[in-house]
Formats: sequence, structure tokens, C-alpha cells
Amino acid sequence: MARWMKAGAALCAAGLGWAAAASAEPVAAEADAPAPAGAAQELCDAVAEGLRLLADNRLAPPADGAAKAALLEALIRAGEPSATFLDEADLAARSRRLSDREWDVGLTIVAVAEGFPNVAAVRADSPAAAAGIQPGEQIVKVGAAAIPTGAMLKTVRGLLTEGDEPGLEIGLLDADGQSRTVAVERVRRAESSLTDVEDLPADMGYLRAAGLFEGAGAEIVAALDRWKAADKFGAILDLRGANGVAAGEIPVVAARFVPVAAELYAFTDRQGNEIASVKSGPAPAASLPLMVLVDEETSGAAELLAAVLAGGVKGAMIIGRETAGDPLIREPKPLSTGRYALLATRQLKIADGTVYAGAGGVRPDVPITAAALEETVYEPEAPVLRKGKTITDEEKEDKALRDRTRNDTYLRRATDVLLGLKALGYGVQR
Repeated sequence: MARWMKAGAALCAAGLGWAAAASAEPVAAEADAPAPAGAAQELCDAVAEGLRLLADNRLAPPADGAAKAALLEALIRAGEPSATFLDEADLAARSRRLSDREWDVGLTIVAVAEGFPNVAAVRADSPAAAAGIQPGEQIVKVGAAAIPTGAMLKTVRGLLTEGDEPGLEIGLLDADGQSRTVAVERVRRAESSLTDVEDLPADMGYLRAAGLFEGAGAEIVAALDRWKAADKFGAILDLRGANGVAAGEIPVVAARFVPVAAELYAFTDRQGNEIASVKSGPAPAASLPLMVLVDEETSGAAELLAAVLAGGVKGAMIIGRETAGDPLIREPKPLSTGRYALLATRQLKIADGTVYAGAGGVRPDVPITAAALEETVYEPEAPVLRKGKTITDEEKEDKALRDRTRNDTYLRRATDVLLGLKALGYGVQR
């Protein structure tokens, strides 16, 4: 028992030494800042109490450094509850996700609270399409890993994109409960930020971005301009699962929705001191109404773009789930244990005054609830028509749109909003 008590005393002494050194440094006082010496003493007392409790019950902390790691990470998390911790492999995987050379499968997937992840869409000419994967199927296995019901999108997307070899087996379950396994030959994601550019029925355009990489702004604006020239009514920008680090692309996109040189956002340190301020670029003609799809894994530059578009930008609406809470405000800090703490070392403040400091992400204007993700949309194979009646072109287009969005709640909500705006005469000059 004496050995552990001595260890606790040594740790306390080290903590109090840090406090004394910190208090000797000339720093700006803050009204709500805790007294360093007092905080250190509280930590020492807590460690001593824990060690005493363990010793009294003939227990001992593990000798492999786990106790130190647990104490260190708990202390950091007490200061920033949203902090996450990574090992070397996690950090490498994070770097790959932020890269434009990640493995690509060509699937759009959505989480189901009490079911398996659902395939919402399969990109044409993608590895998934070549393997015969169909919208509406559920993913029950990726490689050797079985997928539990209610699995997080981050986990499933990671399994679909990790590894060194392109070959990957995916276990699927169809609507009738029939299971099968398909072999997919993945490809490296193209350097383009956009993976899908699609003309939807009912005068809509659809863009899916893997992330915001160099050139993303020009790619997105070119598609919006093309649709504007073709008299499309609205556009949908899909940022689900998107990331990237090219913040410089954001003013290019935002310029379609805000005046010239309008304030877009600023980064500040944790005390509110400005680090950088960003304004929009030259603003051409007004763009289309834009629905922006986001989910829990929208992060990095893609989340930063969503935050800017959510901040009172006219003509843009956010649909989906609250984003990851990392709009380029976090960075990995090495710990003595060999792990890394992913900390929000700065804050994001957007034009409407909203501040993102790591405690939460972008909240959508139109949230997609867990119940909504469980919806089953029934559509007969062929409409029942009275004798002599034929389907009009408009009805054919409506059906085509329902077929395209049937397995994707997010996209269905976005098209519903656009159809409602169109019916109300949004943007029509009177």
C-alpha cells in the first residue's frame, strides 16, 4: 500500500510543481479561470483518494500504463467533453479520409436506428454498380466484419474505404430477407471533388461531393451555372460523409448566394481573438435555390461550407442530421502515452454570429429523425389507370423522381422542399 501512496504523492508533487510554474508566468487574468494551484491540488487529492481506495481493497492499477492513459484522457475530456482520442492507425485513417485519394465504392448509405445500413443510391459506372448492388439493399457485412444493427455510419464508411487491397466482399440483405455476398473491386477516388452530377426529374440538379478539395468551388459553380442556363428550378448539394481541407474553395461557392465581399466567417482562438477572417469572392448572377444534405460524418471543409450556407445565406437550406462538429477547428495533439487528443484548438464564427467551438455541429433547417429513416415508401410497379386514360409526361416525371428518391429519405425531403417552393412560385418575377 505504501508504494502506491508514494506514487500518488509523487504525482501530486508534480502537479503542484506545474501549478507553481504556471502561476509564475505573466498571463492575462480571466474572471472565470480556475486558480491553477487549487486545480492541481484537487487533482492530487482525487488521485490520492483513488489510490487509497484501490489499496484498501487489495486492488492495484495495471502496470502497463493504462491507468496513466485513462487519467490523462479523462482530465482532457473534463475540459473538453467533445474531445476524441486516436492511436497511430486512427490518425492515419483520419488523414486518408481528408485526402482526395481514398478508396471509392460508389455507394450512398444511410443509417437506420434499429436496422442495418441501407443503400440509398448506387452511382452509375461505379465499383458498386459493376458488382450489381441495388438501392434498397442492406449492408450486413464488409470484408470479415459483421455489421450490427444500428451501426454508426462512420464505422461502415471506414470499412468500405480502408485497407490496402482494392478487392472487398460486401454482404447484403434484400427487402425479401434474401442474403448474398458480392465482390467489389474498389478504385482510388478521382481527384475531382464531385463524384456525382445528375439531372433529376422535375427540373432539379443533384451534386454529390466526396469532400472539398482543390478546385471544388469551380466544379460546383460550373454545375450550378449549367443548370441555371438550362432553366432548372433548384439544385441539391450532397455533403453527407464529405470532408476535405480546402477551405479556400468556400468563398467561390458562397459568392453565388451573398453580395460581393460579404463577411463569411472568421476563425478565433479559444479566447475569441481573431486568427483569420474570410469574405466572399466576386458575385455573379444569382444562383438556384440550393438544398444542402448533411449527416453525422460531414466534417472538415465540407462542414465549414455547410456552416457558412446555414448562416443566414439567402437561397440555401440545410437538410439532414447534425454534423460532426469539426469544421476545421480541431487538430491532433500528441500525448505522452503515444496516443493523440483531437482537440478544438480554435473556434469558428459565421456571419450570423453562430459560434462553433466543438460542442456541436451544424443543425439542419429540416432535420431527418431516426423515425424518418425507418420510413418505407410504397410505390406500385405500375399505376392503376381507368380505361382509356394514359399517363401524362408530368406524371411520368413525378414517378421517375419518386423512384430515384424512394430509398433515400434525405434526398426525398430535399426534392419535396424544392417542389413546394416551385408550387409557391419561389423566384418568379411578378
